[in-house]
Amino acid sequence: MKKPLIIGLSASLRNARSSRSSRNLSDEIAELENREQLDAYLSDQANIHLDQFKRAGRDDGKPFDELYRNLKREGGTRGLSNSEIALAAALWAAQQNGVDISHIPLPDHFPASGVPQNLDQLKAQLRKADGILLSTPVYFGDRGSLAQQFVEMIYQDPELKADLEGKLYAGIAVGAKRNGGQETTLIYALMDMLRLGFLGVGNDSDTTSQYGGTGHAGDIGTMPKDTYGLETSMGTGRRIANVALRLAAADSVELDDKVRLDFWPLQDRKGEARLLAAELVKGTQNKAQSRFVDLLKHAIRPCIACDICPTHIGPDEEYRCIIRSRNDGLVEEHSNLIWGDVLIPTVLSPRSWESMDSVYQQFMERTRYLRRGDYVFTDRLVAPFIVAEVGESENMNIRLVTSFVRHHTVLSRPIVAYMHNGELLNKDEVEAEMDRAVKLGTRLAAGRLVSASLDLASTQYRPVGYVLATAKDKEKKAFAAREDAVYNRLTKQNAEASVRLKSLGNPRAIKGVG
Repeated sequence: MKKPLIIGLSASLRNARSSRSSRNLSDEIAELENREQLDAYLSDQANIHLDQFKRAGRDDGKPFDELYRNLKREGGTRGLSNSEIALAAALWAAQQNGVDISHIPLPDHFPASGVPQNLDQLKAQLRKADGILLSTPVYFGDRGSLAQQFVEMIYQDPELKADLEGKLYAGIAVGAKRNGGQETTLIYALMDMLRLGFLGVGNDSDTTSQYGGTGHAGDIGTMPKDTYGLETSMGTGRRIANVALRLAAADSVELDDKVRLDFWPLQDRKGEARLLAAELVKGTQNKAQSRFVDLLKHAIRPCIACDICPTHIGPDEEYRCIIRSRNDGLVEEHSNLIWGDVLIPTVLSPRSWESMDSVYQQFMERTRYLRRGDYVFTDRLVAPFIVAEVGESENMNIRLVTSFVRHHTVLSRPIVAYMHNGELLNKDEVEAEMDRAVKLGTRLAAGRLVSASLDLASTQYRPVGYVLATAKDKEKKAFAAREDAVYNRLTKQNAEASVRLKSLGNPRAIKGVG
């Protein structure tokens, strides 16, 4: 299997590296054998960049525009800016997980003059990638202008957009404060990249699967001191690499049955969204098997924020939330939630809430035990379905994406059906989006099943910030139970693969199955 290629894009005008040394950066990263060498390298590169600023006139109090011109004369071959440091950490982690990497400095294509340069070269490189990692500074809770120009370039080129369809995306944001807008920056960029046709991922289980890398660097050369920011960046690199490997593995097999679409109605009015989804999905019946888990027929109680969640370590099939009321929706439906390959949370977003029924927020809270149970939904495709009345402003597309990325899933763009006076305005578009979710979900499901491994730590929940949960996980008995639970999950996944997959010309392609 050819190694997937992940390209790192650094989107800061303070970049230390130009295209002349981008290959050098990839080679330098490849030479780092362990975390200690990485940390030393990043610190050294940060100090080089700080020294460059000093030589350019920082210590002499020269105005920044003069500093900037002097820096450009340095040649762009040494040192790393804060955004580049976070990206380099992510690329190192991605390469350690088995993919090829390369680096593109966006200032070479979107310079300070504001006039784009060599875009054909940039587009050619993007077409070769299996995924991109975009690192940007934070400006007022959003991306920098270079990242914005990059997004606009793709929007304005339909041919390029089509060629990038289905490639992976993950983000890194570096801000001057610990809570300086990094997460909003990541969310806005993620929503744009989903709209452009990318599949989105966050960071991995080592840093509790959030939205991407979140760096804190208040001054030149300070990013290496942000250990947690580097961890989130490395987690993002590992995550995109792992999913890229899953998708690459799918090239040797195909599903021998139909991909499983699981619709979860969470907010509706007299079944309107469910009925529309059922009607639209009829066109996929020859490619997919669909099911509705009607969570709205139950009461779902709110999460009571247990100190230990889930209540104990066990197999995925076992309900492990402390709330056990017989009429609670998750008690009733738990076993149904772990069937699907493609998860389709379904909501109606109306202008008027009269006669509405919603368990949306309760469901999101209560799925905490599934997330903290070693990410039950790992590598499932999520394609939210939103029936939106024209004029509503509930932002359910953003809410669904930001909640489900934290379940270690892979995100497809939300499928939005626009309604006006009871009439569906974009039927053809929605049907095409359903077909797209089936196609992407089929490939991801095949890759997930064929590349199942017995790496017991790969999706282990790391209870960052939860001291009691951490203490409990240190118990010897808990470690053994966790190993048994994850082994049970992966053994069942291998058994499922032996039933659901067929090899494409290589009888040894379905490794370890059976």
